[in-house]
Amino acid sequence: MARGYRIRLTAEQRAEWARRWWAPGTPPAERERLEMVRLAARHSVPWIAAQVGRHEQTVRRVVTRFLGQGVPGLADRPRTGRPATLTAAHLAAGAAHLDAAAARGETWTSPRRAAWLAETHGVRVNHEYLGARLRARTYRWKRTKRSVRHKAAPTLQAQAKAALEGLTS
Repeated sequence: MARGYRIRLTAEQRAEWARRWWAPGTPPAERERLEMVRLAARHSVPWIAAQVGRHEQTVRRVVTRFLGQGVPGLADRPRTGRPATLTAAHLAAGAAHLDAAAARGETWTSPRRAAWLAETHGVRVNHEYLGARLRARTYRWKRTKRSVRHKAAPTLQAQAKAALEGLTS
């Protein structure tokens, strides 16, 4: 028969647990691990797994990590792999540059934005990837229109002028 995992939190561990639980920036995954540890003081691993919707082995791994490292061991571990090429600072600089360009009446295409980023910051990314990252930050832009139809027909020019005058009055 397997040995059960029972935890007895000291007063210091309870205080650290509460501080991390109520901290506004605690990630959801860490908060879930904190809950597993809290429940492990009174319940069995299968019961905890059923309550939090995780596999029993996951609960055992979290409890074992807590027993070995304490409450700090429940924090998210650093991610492996290469760090991101495109940082938040690069995106902010690109957005500010696009805002300034729009104020001057300039238009920028995705390939041109990517080329600017490579020239000024030395960061080479695919223009579609850059556009997706800017959209994820709720940055919006419009496609450049290639039509000169309004210049060919005087009636369209008059309609556009009337529409503009209606907006200003």
